[in-house]
Amino acid sequence: MSKILNFLTTKKIRPVLVRSSRRHRIAIEILDEIDPPLTRWIVQFEIQRVVGWGTSIKGFTDRAVANGYRHRFYVDSTGAARRFATMTASLIASGKVAVWIDGNLVRSRTALVA
Repeated sequence: MSKILNFLTTKKIRPVLVRSSRRHRIAIEILDEIDPPLTRWIVQFEIQRVVGWGTSIKGFTDRAVANGYRHRFYVDSTGAARRFATMTASLIASGKVAVWIDGNLVRSRTALVA
């Protein structure tokens, strides 16, 4: 069984089909070519807000981002996965980050039109 994540608070990203589970794996890659350290810092802040301030973000550094590192972490609820995607919706829509939830790419609605 699968579950569809709808993002009612934002119209920027389309619904995502994820597996039905309490724990979800999220992967994020920074694609920003202009200011990747700033984008990484914003995403790091959102990760800590969703997962908790005690979470390990080991390896998610500016150097790793410059080398194309894809950071992976787990969230303990579907609501947390939805909240993370909603908080990073503007970065996803602008193409500055790529986010995968349970292996499914989160896409912006504008990318589908183009």
